[in-house]
Amino acid sequence: MQAIALTGKQQLELQKRDVPAINQDEILLKVHAIGVCGSDLRVYNHGDDRIDYPRVIGHEIAGEVVETGERVTRFKPGDRVTLGAHIPCGECIYCQQNEGHHCIKGHSMGYQADGGFAEYVVLPKKFVQNGSIQKIADATSYELASLSEPFSCVLSGLDEVGTKPGETVVVYGAGAIGCMYIAALKRMGAAKVIAVQRSKTRQQKAKEAGADLVIDPSAENTTEKVKAATDRLGADTVIVTAPSADAQRESLEVARTTGKVLLFAGIKPVTENPINTNHFIYKQLKVVGTHGAPRYLHMEAVKWIDEGLLDFSSFITHTFTLEDTEKAFQTALSKEGLKCVVKPGERDRKLV
Repeated sequence: MQAIALTGKQQLELQKRDVPAINQDEILLKVHAIGVCGSDLRVYNHGDDRIDYPRVIGHEIAGEVVETGERVTRFKPGDRVTLGAHIPCGECIYCQQNEGHHCIKGHSMGYQADGGFAEYVVLPKKFVQNGSIQKIADATSYELASLSEPFSCVLSGLDEVGTKPGETVVVYGAGAIGCMYIAALKRMGAAKVIAVQRSKTRQQKAKEAGADLVIDPSAENTTEKVKAATDRLGADTVIVTAPSADAQRESLEVARTTGKVLLFAGIKPVTENPINTNHFIYKQLKVVGTHGAPRYLHMEAVKWIDEGLLDFSSFITHTFTLEDTEKAFQTALSKEGLKCVVKPGERDRKLV
């Protein structure tokens, strides 16, 4: 089979490998679609303590079950599935509370185990037992199904911050995640969604996703624009999907008194980010963060995709064959579009 291995920082290598054998507790999956996540880009550029080289990374996976171990009873060859990212141990306090995405061991597909930038991937025992493997509808394409993991994280953020119908919501960043938030918020009854985005291309994407107002922070005063659009009150909810310390600080300014702030995107640990905690106190803000998603919200994300509750195809702007994975990463890094999806299955027609 063909696989793309990360052999060092900013080093992707197309390799020829044997199709991996599985044991009695594992599943062999043929990968049909794998999305490029922002975390993949961080690992590509900076490495990660959880990853040993060479490693096949990638966790936004959709594909077909081709072989199951004799102890696997929930799945069979031919099943069309999409995956969550986390490999819960099943034993720690968080796993026992059905919060496997906070598992103490912190294992994930594409980190401690090979991920999806390959024609085949092995789903290890703990993932089969405790992870999220969801069957998809016959009419759902693998490309759309690969969005289930990132969209589950969006649903987790909305659940945690507690947005309500009729609210005014500010979303910082209009990449794939930001546009998913915008579209989901409008679907869930937000009265007004305001996007904050520098890139002209992504400003347009924000409008297409349903944003009622788009602010260019490089040319406009975001705080004043939000105040003007909210009778000087500020936003009911602010969601920061951009990995920006400036955006995190400003989110506290644009939230109304008793408002809510969701910090979705992390920033570099070395980044100094002095926060004015008076906003927490005197504006009585609710400030939360989210990471990953529990299995029940991954199931919910698959339902949204299967039932077409949003135009999920609009979030995928570029597709690539496996041998063009490097190009997929560079396109994602350039922020030319939204989601880049690699389709390893398309290599089948080209292999000799």
